[in-house]
Amino acid sequence: MVLNCAGPFSTTAHALVNACIDNCVHYVDITGEIPVFQFCHAQDARAVSAGIVLCPGAGFDIVPTDCLAAALNAQMPDAVRIDLAFSFGTKPSIGTVKTILESAASGGLIRQHHRLVSVPNAWHIRRIPFPGGTRWAVSIPWGDVFTAGISTGVPDGVVYCALPLTIGLTMRLTNFMRTCFAVPSVSRALNAAAQRIFAGGPGAGAREVQRTEFWAQATNIDGKTVTMKLSAPNVYAMTADTALAIANHCLSHPVPAGYRTPSMLMGSAFFLQRPGFDVSYA
Repeated sequence: MVLNCAGPFSTTAHALVNACIDNCVHYVDITGEIPVFQFCHAQDARAVSAGIVLCPGAGFDIVPTDCLAAALNAQMPDAVRIDLAFSFGTKPSIGTVKTILESAASGGLIRQHHRLVSVPNAWHIRRIPFPGGTRWAVSIPWGDVFTAGISTGVPDGVVYCALPLTIGLTMRLTNFMRTCFAVPSVSRALNAAAQRIFAGGPGAGAREVQRTEFWAQATNIDGKTVTMKLSAPNVYAMTADTALAIANHCLSHPVPAGYRTPSMLMGSAFFLQRPGFDVSYA
């Protein structure tokens, strides 16, 4: 099996997925990029034919949000929307920052009637009651909006990231400029600046104490809701743990071939089995 940890995955996943299919090798990665999820999902029949698993998104933030969405769907089978939110709790990786910059150029995405629908950046800004306190959060076009729909079949949903209100308002006010981010010279300059600011991650001591937080809410057609909150280890420690656990599972257990989200492959209770995860219902 191959565990791909080289992002942005828009530049690495296609060749590796095709090579894995051609050589009957399981493929796992830690992406959060919607185009990569869509590509892997489209290869489902090829993966089944090759007898392999394609499981992109085996780390932060897909594993927690996908498992939360699946758990909520089990609690509320008639849910018509599942909204998800996360708070980093640490400096994001350079790969994550580059993904954010790539997505800013194309605007926001929400799931509506089983389809991904384009919306402006920071389309929705709201207060989210995370385990450690209520914070402002901004809608973002991250992979969870796709994966949660695949794993649950719930038609509608929005993904939020905890950000200061000033940043959210700036994102909304500068929507008219977003096409500039796709200009090669501007993109190179932004990536270079990100490399200087975000290169390197937190030290071992910081990883031991920093926490990442999640919030998820399912709503049915009558407006009833079920909410779950999750406090988890630092994003780096979490990703290393969950990605290796999923990779080892593919190597040591009979697995259903084809495209799988983490919860489809490991079950919705997977995150409950990992060290340092604390779940509560609200």
